[in-house]
Amino acid sequence: MLGSPWWTASEASLVARLQAVPFIEFLEAVNQHAKAHSLRSGGHQPLHFVPQRELPIEQNYEAWIFQTGSVPTRDLAHDRLNAMMWLLYPQTKAALNRLQADEISRRGVQAARGSARDAATLWDENLLILVCFDHADHLAALLKAHDWTELFLTYRHRWAGVWHPRIFGHALAEKLMRPYKSISAHCRLLDCASLAPDAIDTGLAALVSDRLCTENFYPMPVMGLPGWHIENSQPVFYEDCYVFRPPTL
Repeated sequence: MLGSPWWTASEASLVARLQAVPFIEFLEAVNQHAKAHSLRSGGHQPLHFVPQRELPIEQNYEAWIFQTGSVPTRDLAHDRLNAMMWLLYPQTKAALNRLQADEISRRGVQAARGSARDAATLWDENLLILVCFDHADHLAALLKAHDWTELFLTYRHRWAGVWHPRIFGHALAEKLMRPYKSISAHCRLLDCASLAPDAIDTGLAALVSDRLCTENFYPMPVMGLPGWHIENSQPVFYEDCYVFRPPTL
C-alpha cells in the first residue's frame, strides 16, 4: 500500500497525534479543541469526551450525547477516530446525533430501528464522501452503473482534479489502518461547485434528514481509488468481480 493516501496532510497529522498519546492526554486534547471551537451535540449541549464508564447503565448512547453533550469514549482506535470525526465534521456529527435522538424519541429504542436510524448509522460508521467540484452528474452515473474501469481508469485524471474522496466513517477509517482489497464504503456525493472548499461540513450536514434511507448510498470499493492501492493503475486489478461487482450481483 502507498502510505495513507486516504488522509489529507492535516488529517494524517491529526490521526498520528491523537493515536500516539496516552488516553488521558487524548481526552484532554480533544476536549480542549471542542471547548475552543464551541462544539455542540445534536441537542446543543457543549461537547466533551468522557470515559465509557460514565454512560449510565441502560442509557442509550446517542440519546445521552444529545441530552448531555458527553460522548462515551473507550481507549480504542475506533473511538479515538470517532472523536476525530467530531473535530473534523462537527456540524454533520451533530446533525446525525440529532436525527438519532429524534427517532429514538419518536419510536423508542426498538430492535427494528427504522430506515432513517439504519442509514444514519451506516453514514456515521462507513461513509466515504465524494466531494465534487465538477462533473457530479457523470460521477453519479458511473457509480450507479458500477462502471469501475471508466470510473477509476478512463476518468482517472479527475480524481486528482475535481473529485476528492474524504473519509467520514470512523469504522471505515479503522479498517484502513490495516487495508485490504475488498474494503467497501457507503458513498455519498457532495456537489461543491457552489460551495467554498472550507464549507464541506456545512454542505454535508445539510444532507442529513429524517428521509435518510440506505438506498441513499452508492457502494464504493475504495481500493480502486487512484493511489489507494499500488496495483490499481492496471485494468486487471478491476477484473476481481468479488470486489468490483457488476450491478446485478
